[in-house]
Amino acid sequence: MEQTKHAKAEASDLIESAACGAREATTRIDAGNLVLLASDARALPQGKNPSPSPVERWPDLLERVQGAARYIRDVEERAQEQETHVQDLLRQVGADMDAARAQVRAAERETHEVHAQAIKLIQAAEERAAAAEARAAAAEQMLQRIAETIDAEFVMQAGGQVGGQAGGVQHTRTPTSAARAAS
Repeated sequence: MEQTKHAKAEASDLIESAACGAREATTRIDAGNLVLLASDARALPQGKNPSPSPVERWPDLLERVQGAARYIRDVEERAQEQETHVQDLLRQVGADMDAARAQVRAAERETHEVHAQAIKLIQAAEERAAAAEARAAAAEQMLQRIAETIDAEFVMQAGGQVGGQAGGVQHTRTPTSAARAAS
């Protein structure tokens, strides 16, 4: 927009200087890619009147005004194209930012879900370990009781005979009956 205002001001100055052509023979505007719209008196062919009448200057003045108008339109078109391009870029950046935010939210949700699942798995593993420890302790106690029962029931006496504690009654068990008694 600043370029458009600047170009309009330059064109306005150019038109004023063309209208006051009698005061200044050559008008040059130094603004980058502006074209020379005023004629140079030295460029006139020999034999022509260097100061034309006001009626003779009208076509040249109209040509200058048309050139200035074309220049202004070109500048405005470029400014509009740039504005459109900037708007497109802003929309694209906004869409990219929205997509990135959505990806971050999805990743955070997934992280929380994985964390919650990991906690559940750890708790389940701890519960299984505690249950296994309890079973191991129960098995250990059972083995201890079996060992005590075996020691109490099958006492080895001197001479290799097995003796029991129940009033001197001897019990003879086969390995199969001993296993049944243990269970």
